[in-house]
Amino acid sequence: MNRQLISIPEDFVQSLYELEKSFLTEKDPIRQSGFGGGETRWKNERRLILEAIDSDGDFLDIGCANGYLLQCLAEWANAKSVILTPFGVDQGVGLIELAGRRFPQYASHFWVANAWNWKPPRKFCYVYTLYDCVPEDFFEEYIRRLLTGYVESGGTLIIGAYGSTSKNEPARDIGKDLRSIGFSVAGTAYCGELPVSRVAWVRVG
Repeated sequence: MNRQLISIPEDFVQSLYELEKSFLTEKDPIRQSGFGGGETRWKNERRLILEAIDSDGDFLDIGCANGYLLQCLAEWANAKSVILTPFGVDQGVGLIELAGRRFPQYASHFWVANAWNWKPPRKFCYVYTLYDCVPEDFFEEYIRRLLTGYVESGGTLIIGAYGSTSKNEPARDIGKDLRSIGFSVAGTAYCGELPVSRVAWVRVG
């Protein structure tokens, strides 16, 4: 069965709405992004994404929350003379409103949608997603859909995973998972002793 023709289970979708509610109770932009480890760890564990970026380009963050990660990535990249133009999608209306206010000049670059059934109006040079934006058994088809429908020729799909220091849980080895289901992984990076943060990326074309 082609799961692109069916819906994400309702209980999974509801769990994403519950996350949005919890994020919106916070005032700190980092905690509002779903991270409670403080500014130093945020920087160390998130700037890892830039390992996959080697040139200027449009950057789509799937599950962008309040847009703070996009803001940080744009600033960190700019320090390396790389210009990233932010785009984001999230199913949380309140979160997208916050992201639009964070980037008033790019407010039209943000959409309210679930990535599984969203049809983007265009393709992007860089696309970032966490592996758990969809249920486990949807993962392979989700990645295929992003590669064919979201990433432009010559572009890069970046998949991230985070562990938990407090629970002593390492981040999922995304590169290994991608290779096991037949994808050609262009690169991987990680940080922390567990490691607590991992990214892997796949080039298109």
